[in-house]
Amino acid sequence: MEEKKTVSVKIGNMTYQISARENSKYIEEIAKEADELIHSIQANKPELNPINIAILALINALDQKTKLENSFLSDDQNKIAQQKDFDDLNAEKLQLRELCWNLKKELLYYKNLCEVYEERIHDLNQITVQDKMPNRLKNKNNLKPLDKLQTSFPELNKSDENES
Repeated sequence: MEEKKTVSVKIGNMTYQISARENSKYIEEIAKEADELIHSIQANKPELNPINIAILALINALDQKTKLENSFLSDDQNKIAQQKDFDDLNAEKLQLRELCWNLKKELLYYKNLCEVYEERIHDLNQITVQDKMPNRLKNKNNLKPLDKLQTSFPELNKSDENES
């Protein structure tokens, strides 16, 4: 067990011997604050007797203590509320991140689909007029008498090129 220390302090106009286990510097600081409270009350109410001044100083000190405790409690409650808000925002952020990821996957799906359709359109555009012609016209060996007289534009172009 720690040994009690006795410290001589002046509060108001009286000197007191205070014994405590705390550091003597701490006791002196507390006594100084008490002395300041007593002097501030004496300055404001000089007509009061020393006992009434001591009682008012005690009430003021307890008032300050209670206000600080309430402030700390309020700060703790604010911290709890802020932590809850922070957790809610984090949860919302995770939901938005997941939604964004799903939208990216969907976008990639549609991008790939567009590429497939572009390839199909390109392939369809590559089909020549010859491929579009009916089979009976493709093979000239199977031509009927009137079919021999019919020609297509590509055939005309080929014959013009051959003649030149």
